[in-house]
Amino acid sequence: MPNEIRHSNDSPAKSLRRRVARWFSRRLAPESTIAADLPEHVPARGIHRILVCRATRTLGETLLLSPLLQEIEARFPGAEVDIVSGCGAAPALFARYAQVRRVSVLPRSIARAPLRYRRMLAELRGAKYDLAIDPYLLSHSDRLLVRTSQARFRIGFDGPKKSGHLTHALAAPRDEEHAAKLPVYLLRKTMGVGGDAATWTYPELDLHLCAAEREQGCESLRAVVASGAPAQPRATIGVYAFATGVKNYPREWWQRFLAVLAARYPDHAIVEIVPGFGRSLLDDAYPAYFSSDIRKLGGVLANLSLYVSADCGIMHLAAASGAPTVGIFSVTDIPGWSVYGARNHTIDARGLDAAQTAAALIAALGEDSPTPANARPQ
Repeated sequence: MPNEIRHSNDSPAKSLRRRVARWFSRRLAPESTIAADLPEHVPARGIHRILVCRATRTLGETLLLSPLLQEIEARFPGAEVDIVSGCGAAPALFARYAQVRRVSVLPRSIARAPLRYRRMLAELRGAKYDLAIDPYLLSHSDRLLVRTSQARFRIGFDGPKKSGHLTHALAAPRDEEHAAKLPVYLLRKTMGVGGDAATWTYPELDLHLCAAEREQGCESLRAVVASGAPAQPRATIGVYAFATGVKNYPREWWQRFLAVLAARYPDHAIVEIVPGFGRSLLDDAYPAYFSSDIRKLGGVLANLSLYVSADCGIMHLAAASGAPTVGIFSVTDIPGWSVYGARNHTIDARGLDAAQTAAALIAALGEDSPTPANARPQ
């Protein structure tokens, strides 16, 4: 169907999880009541306690909430925000958002921890939120959490993938698809913000790194580069050679890709960002950085001249850290999940081999070759 919003993470496996969530929701949470005298739009005043529910376990999808948090700061500067997330890294990701009071992490399996899940639902019902936000198009778990909260105003997208009553439901938009923009679009529309939505600007992804985190990352990256470079390089390119499932490229692909990149930028250092399982995927051919601390990793990424990877959560982390980011997409729906940010690039690599993909990246950068982090505009 033309203009139909389709996010590639609407997979059979996730659809099955949603059916399981619906089964549990009918047993664990009663349907919410809705006051009869609510205003047409969510008011700009009188909103003091806000709940954001995003049950996804993935790093990237969780980071895509950061524009919404910035929008909340702009529209409700005196409010307090709680987040319910399925991502174990969420408390660290949003640790420096001043309005965020608490980030609660859901159990990985509702079926294995029903009592813990029931306690979390009871806490939501008792918290007396003014506004609860179900920010995404497809997740039934998000909807369950929002309607359980009994918040005065409960907002979200309406559609066949959702069930449970909201006070302000919005039809899925035809003029916006990106998963980072959709929650901001939802909040603005339910608040009655005027103007042409096609001309709206949106907040960037932002990890809110502090100066000390950036400086520590600079020192760590400098030491890594020095360990493998006989001379001081002009700039540093970071490569993360891992992605999940069919998005992943084999070692040989990356070797061919990096050979083209190194030939184009011979005075640039290449550093491998090592995945969470702690093993190089490039045969230790390059200086490497590894950290299991997501904010330390963000500090290092912030100091890269360029970050390159396939579509993955660390790609979104690099963008949120402020690194110029290139994402290589061969499977995922690009309009919904492309690299977010004005200085970043999404490479459509469908049908391209490694050398052609590298050439597409070089063409996308044009004359704007990677520059040292301290020389680029912040």
